[in-house]
Amino acid sequence: MPEAIAKDFHERCEDYTIKRVYTGPVPYFDSGAMETYVTSEDNAGNECVVVYVDNAWNRTVRMLSDIDQLPSSVRYRLLTINQEARNDEFWEIKEVTQASINGTYYILCYLQDTPKFKNLVHTLVIDSKGTVAKACTYKLNNAEYIGTIPGDMEWITAHYKGSEVLGFVNDSGDDNYLIMHDGVLKSVYFRTSRKGTTWKETCYPLPKGTTVPSNVLESLHADYPDFTYTEVSIVETPDGIVYLFTDGNRPDRLGHYVKLN
Repeated sequence: MPEAIAKDFHERCEDYTIKRVYTGPVPYFDSGAMETYVTSEDNAGNECVVVYVDNAWNRTVRMLSDIDQLPSSVRYRLLTINQEARNDEFWEIKEVTQASINGTYYILCYLQDTPKFKNLVHTLVIDSKGTVAKACTYKLNNAEYIGTIPGDMEWITAHYKGSEVLGFVNDSGDDNYLIMHDGVLKSVYFRTSRKGTTWKETCYPLPKGTTVPSNVLESLHADYPDFTYTEVSIVETPDGIVYLFTDGNRPDRLGHYVKLN
């Protein structure tokens, strides 16, 4: 292990014992960079993975043993959303820090019983202030093996000026940056390939005080006259803006897309 990595690792994880070290090409695209994974454990057997790109620290993913190890702001938010969280089976409780993101965020994946489903998978991504940046009913790809792409961060900075990245995950193969922009939580997706990444879409709830264009509502009512909705989202794509109308009262959360113009 290079001296620079060894020195940095022991400063970050002085109470952890190294179990294995692996170095190989960055897996997500052909950048020519090399990644080094340092996997370690603390005295309680909790794993920590520290990743370096070309010997420079890139990210740290710590596995926590239970929700009491979460910061109080994160634990409070979790228990506000799910009062029975202490009784649920957790698949993962991860603390993630990235070199390109200010602050720490947490990925929580657990099984929960609902009135209609047993052992339904829930995943929450919560920043250190207790903001829920993402919620879904499936497991996200492992945070250890994905890192932010500099070009993506530059694109976000240029298109969403003044935004703050709260977290980063890989959702079903798409890189997903969770940002706060003008007080609105937005989910920015990039497609990944060996050649790099391309912006796919940005999704967010209809901001307060914003109205849906009349022609969009007319199209919705013309195509789905009996449809009632409880939520409206905006989806920005390379081809234009689309509105998503969702009936949140239905178990299947039926939704319809209507393109602007």
